[in-house]
Amino acid sequence: MRLKKQNVSETIKNIPSERFPNHVLIIPDGNGRWAKKFHKIPAFGHKHGFKILQKVIRKLQNLPIDILTIWAFSSDNWKRSDQEVKVLLQIIEAGIEEATAEMVEKNIKFICLGRRNRIPRSLKRVIEDGENQTKNLGPKIFCVAIDFSGQDQEIRMMQKILKLPKNTKVNIGLIESLRDSGGLIPPADFIVRTSGEQRTSDLGWLSQNSEFYAIDKLLPETNYEDFLRGIIDYAKRERRFGARLK
Repeated sequence: MRLKKQNVSETIKNIPSERFPNHVLIIPDGNGRWAKKFHKIPAFGHKHGFKILQKVIRKLQNLPIDILTIWAFSSDNWKRSDQEVKVLLQIIEAGIEEATAEMVEKNIKFICLGRRNRIPRSLKRVIEDGENQTKNLGPKIFCVAIDFSGQDQEIRMMQKILKLPKNTKVNIGLIESLRDSGGLIPPADFIVRTSGEQRTSDLGWLSQNSEFYAIDKLLPETNYEDFLRGIIDYAKRERRFGARLK
């Protein structure tokens, strides 16, 4: 049964901190479909979706969640039109640049996952500036995945392993160190996707044993309470990690 809007904020206050997910990953989806409703180009939807997401991120950072990741641009998104890609990356760049000062003020560490050799140089500079300014901050982390996919990361990891000495022992510790962020970002405890679609897409190890929740609204139609309902739902679950409950 869906919680009434007026009960959501009160319910979240009564959840013990240990019942919150340590790492929440958001897949912001549905901007293009929302824009289409108004006979607008996708950029119209991306701009509106970003404003909503920006508000949600700021509020979620006040909850006992240590890591918040936004999958802002997947490796598959390069298949979209040049104009849509250009606008989307410009929005992401402006968002990170604006958020950097806030992260410094709130003592939040910034990490970016994904390739950096295909994105615009200006976006790369903004990412590196955000990471440098916040590298000694924490323990909370704000993570953005740009030009990221699980399969692409596995290929890049294998390329690094092939360059190591032949007698190198390949174990989980080495693999973690070769992943984007050097192992600082673990798999997500909780993945939230807007647009109602029941899929995680190609997140690779980031979705290992993750709990999933779909918000049945396009991103520009969502609000903070929609995400809170997801966290409340998560808090009621018993995670098994492949084992049977006793």
